[in-house]
Amino acid sequence: MYMRLICSTLLAVLVAGCGGWHLRGQGPIKGQVSSVFLKENNADLVGQAVRRELFNRGMRVARERRNADVIIELDGERFERRILSVDPETGKVREIELGLETYFSVRSQKGTLLIPREPLTWQLDYVFDEGSLLGTVEQDTTVQTDLAEIAATSVVFRLDSLSLPPSERVPAQR
Repeated sequence: MYMRLICSTLLAVLVAGCGGWHLRGQGPIKGQVSSVFLKENNADLVGQAVRRELFNRGMRVARERRNADVIIELDGERFERRILSVDPETGKVREIELGLETYFSVRSQKGTLLIPREPLTWQLDYVFDEGSLLGTVEQDTTVQTDLAEIAATSVVFRLDSLSLPPSERVPAQR
C-alpha cells in the first residue's frame, strides 16, 4: 500500500512537471510583442477584459505609449439584444440573443498600422426566465462579460501572430 502511494505521487509529480502544455487561454504569448499600450474609446468592458487577458498571458501593459511595442486601439463597444423565441401559449419571451460589436486596430510605437481597424462581433444566446427578474438582469451582465472576454481572447490571439519589422521593435525596458 505504501509503495503504491509513493509510485502514484511520483507519477503525479512527473506528469505535472511536463512542460510545454497549458490550459486553453492560459499559456504565454510566443510572438514578438512583449508590451502593449491600450487606448480605449467607449470600450470599457472589452478594455478591462483585454487588460486581464494580457496580464494572464504574461504581457506587460505599459502606462505610456513610448514604453510599448504596440498600441491597441479599441473603439466603441455596443451590446444588442434580440429575441430568438417566444412561448406560443403565453406570448412571452423564452430565449434571447445578446450580441457585442466593437472595433480594434494595432499600431507600432512609431505609428505604422500593423492590423487595420477590424470589427469584432460575437453573439451568445440564453434562456429568459421572467419569473426570476433579478437573476435575468445578472444573467445579462454575465453574458456581456463573457462576450467581452471572448473578444479579448480574439485580440490577444491576433497579437500572438503579429510579427514586428526589425525597425519597429522597441528596446527592452528595465
